[in-house]
Amino acid sequence: MLEWKDNYNLGIEEIDNQHRHLFEIADKVSELTKDIREGIDCYDEFMEILNELVDYTVYHFDYEEIYMQNNGYDKDDFLVHQVEHKMFVKKLEKFKETDFDENQYEYINNMLTFLVDWIVHHIIDVDSKYA
Repeated sequence: MLEWKDNYNLGIEEIDNQHRHLFEIADKVSELTKDIREGIDCYDEFMEILNELVDYTVYHFDYEEIYMQNNGYDKDDFLVHQVEHKMFVKKLEKFKETDFDENQYEYINNMLTFLVDWIVHHIIDVDSKYA
């Protein structure tokens, strides 16, 4: 479902690599939807991937914010960017708090759609401004 495309490259090798890794984590979520359709309970695996996603996202956002500060990114734009990062992490944390064991496919698919839409929008429309 989530495939890296050349137009997602910012031209900043480390950040592009980190973005690719976010795609790889999202792909793990996508793979779970196949198992769920086959009747396999994936609650534990999903929570493990979600924890990985939260941890890696926090790491990536910290790296990106330090990069912006070290490269003279506009202070007001930086603050807006930082708020977007915090809101995204909060949304992921909400996914962790929700009981979805009964309807795993719908829940995980909705989370995946949110994740893909946010990552692609953020890279193309927001991150490209500092690149």
